[in-house]
Amino acid sequence: MSSRDEMSLTPPERAREEVTLDYYMMALSVVMLLLGLRQWAIILGVIPGAGGGFEAMSTPWKLATMDLAVVDLVAAVGLWQRVAWGKVIWIFALVSEIAFHTVFISTFGGDLLVVTFHLVTFAAFVVLTIMARQQPGE
Repeated sequence: MSSRDEMSLTPPERAREEVTLDYYMMALSVVMLLLGLRQWAIILGVIPGAGGGFEAMSTPWKLATMDLAVVDLVAAVGLWQRVAWGKVIWIFALVSEIAFHTVFISTFGGDLLVVTFHLVTFAAFVVLTIMARQQPGE
């Protein structure tokens, strides 16, 4: 075998920032999975939601709960696989939940913890993405 054949078998070396971004996306995937399962627990009546028990919730609360129950789990799968659509679905989920607790505060109430969580996780994603995309020597 020539040295060219040996080199083709080893994957290219990845930058530390890229690996860190991958691990961050995987950790975020686990968090989104737990959030999605929490929404399903609310729907099934295992735990009460912020809007009360699912059957007693107002229509906007029911719609938001059902939306997040699906979107959070789909985002979790996409983030775990580190595919582009996973990031898009995750951003949709975070924008939706931020809007629920800021724009539609009269319907869903203000939840500063949820808004802060989503803003911090998104800011960390942006910083890690910028760091991973920078070329060495720039």
